[in-house]
Amino acid sequence: MTKTKRVAATMMAAAMGTSMIGVIPAAAEEERETLKLALTQSSMVTDYENNYFTKYLEDKLNINIEFYMLPADSAEARTKVNLMATSNEDLPDVMITDNFLTNEMILQLGDSGFFTPLNDYLNDPEIMPNFNAIPDDDREAILKATTQADGNIYGFAAYEPETWNLTPNRMFINRAWLDKLGLEVPTTTDELKTVLEAFRDGDPNGNGVQDEIGVYGFAGGGYGENTVDALMNAFIFWNGGLSLSDDGTEVIAPFTQDAWREGLTYLNELSSEGLLSANIFTDDGQQFKAILNQETPIVGLTTAGSLSNWPDVKNNKNFAEMEMIEPLKGPEGVQYTPYNPYTPGQEMYIIEGTDKLDLALKFADEFFNIDTGLIERFGEEGVDWTRDPKDLEGQTNAYVEAGLYDKLSMLVISTIWSDNQSQTWRNHGPRYASLEMGNTVYDYSSGNKFDVNDPTQLNAKCYELYYPKHPEYVLPTLKYTLDETELIQEQLTTLPTFVDQCMAEFITGARSLDDAGWNAYLDELETMGLSTWLETAQVAYDRTK
Repeated sequence: MTKTKRVAATMMAAAMGTSMIGVIPAAAEEERETLKLALTQSSMVTDYENNYFTKYLEDKLNINIEFYMLPADSAEARTKVNLMATSNEDLPDVMITDNFLTNEMILQLGDSGFFTPLNDYLNDPEIMPNFNAIPDDDREAILKATTQADGNIYGFAAYEPETWNLTPNRMFINRAWLDKLGLEVPTTTDELKTVLEAFRDGDPNGNGVQDEIGVYGFAGGGYGENTVDALMNAFIFWNGGLSLSDDGTEVIAPFTQDAWREGLTYLNELSSEGLLSANIFTDDGQQFKAILNQETPIVGLTTAGSLSNWPDVKNNKNFAEMEMIEPLKGPEGVQYTPYNPYTPGQEMYIIEGTDKLDLALKFADEFFNIDTGLIERFGEEGVDWTRDPKDLEGQTNAYVEAGLYDKLSMLVISTIWSDNQSQTWRNHGPRYASLEMGNTVYDYSSGNKFDVNDPTQLNAKCYELYYPKHPEYVLPTLKYTLDETELIQEQLTTLPTFVDQCMAEFITGARSLDDAGWNAYLDELETMGLSTWLETAQVAYDRTK
C-alpha cells in the first residue's frame, strides 16, 4: 500500500494574536493526534493533503490525517484490502472504501477479526451524537441495512436516499406519432397493442417506408433500457431477481408464476406480430443509441434511465417527439415498474486492534454532522454551494414546482462535481442526507435558473408516476452467512442468466410456451438448484424481520 507523507499545516504568525478559521496555531499543531486513513483514490481529486475537506476535518477535530491510498479500481482495491487483512502489517486505523466491498466480503473480514463490530458504539449517543441525531426512521433503516448475517454491523453507511435512480425503467412513447394518428396515450397493455399496430401500419414518421419499430430497447442495459422488463411489470412485479409474496412473508421466484407466463405470452404476441423488435435481445448499447437517434425517428416506445441516450437531449429531435408515460396496467390490474428499495452503501470501517479507537469513532461520527456531510458532498459553503436565503430567493426546481416541497434548501454554484479538484474527497465516506435534503437542491452551476418548460426536467414527474408503482412488500438486499454463500454460489450466478436467456427465447418463439415447453423450463430451473436458492433466501430474509 502506498503511503503518502503529510504536508505540514499552515502556521499562524505568533504576533497576530488571533487566527482565521481553519488555521491552527503551532502549539495546537504539536498536540494533534495522527489518524491513519486508508482511502479509495479518485482520479478526479488532484490533492488529498492540500485539500479543503481534509483541512476542514483536521481543524475541526484537531487531528492530522495520514493517508494510505487504495487503488481507484474496485477489483484492485478489494485485492489490496485482502492482502492487508492477511499480512496484518502496517495497518491504518480507519478505512474508507467507496462501497466497493460486497456484503460477503464485509462479513468475512468482520468474522475474521479485521473489522471492528460497531453495534454498541452506533447505539450510544455519547459516543456517536451526530449519528444518533438522525431521525429515528432513517437511523433504523441504516442500522437494518448494514447489519450482517452474524448480527454485527461493521461499516458506517452513506445514507442519501433518492427516487430517480430507484425506478430507472421510465417508459417513453412517441407522442408525435400518437398525435399524427389521432391516438391517445395508452394506459393498458391492450391499448398499447392497438397503438403499436397503428404505428406499424400507419407510417407515422411519414417517409413512406414501413420502418417503424413499435417497441425497442436494450436487454443488456444496466440502467432502465430493458423494455421487456418494464412491460412484464404489467403482469407481475419483476426487478431482476427473487421477490416476496403479496403478504410479505414468503420469498418467491416470480419467473415461475402463472402471471409470468401470461406476461411472456403477451410479449410473444407483440414479437410475432412485428410490434416488438427481437433486436432488443442482441443489440448493444451503441446500437441502442443509434436506433434511438436515426435521422428519421423510427422508435415508437422505449425505456431508459438516462436521458443521455439522446445526445444533446434538449435539442434532440428524436427526444422532442417522446413523452414519458406512467407504467402500463395489465389485464389483472397490475401496474408496477422495476424497483429496488434504496440501500445505503457501507463506506467506512475501523480496523480491529487500533490504538486510536476513540479517535476513530469521533472521526466517523463527524461525517454524520449535517454541515460536514454537505461539505463532503458539495465542497466549500459560499464557494461551491449556498443556502443563503438571499441566494435562494426566486430559485426553484422540479420538486418545488410540482408542489412536493415548499422551497429549496440549497443551490450548487460551482462545477466541482465534474471538475478535477482538491475541494472534496468526491463524496467518499459515510454521510447522512434525508430525502427532502436531496430533493430540494438545484444545480445552478451553469447560471441558468430552473425552466418549467424544459422537457428534460422529469424528476418530479418520475416521482409521481413511477415511485409509488411497486408492491407493499419488496425483498431487501439479503445478507447471507459464509456457509449460505458457499451453498448457493453457483445458483446466484447461473440462475439469473438462465432466466434472462429463457425470457428472450420465449418472447421470440425459440422456446414454446405450451404446457410441455413451460414445464420443461420449470424442470430445468429445479435441476439447476432453484429450491436451494429459495430456501436459503427465505432463511436470510427471516433474519431481517
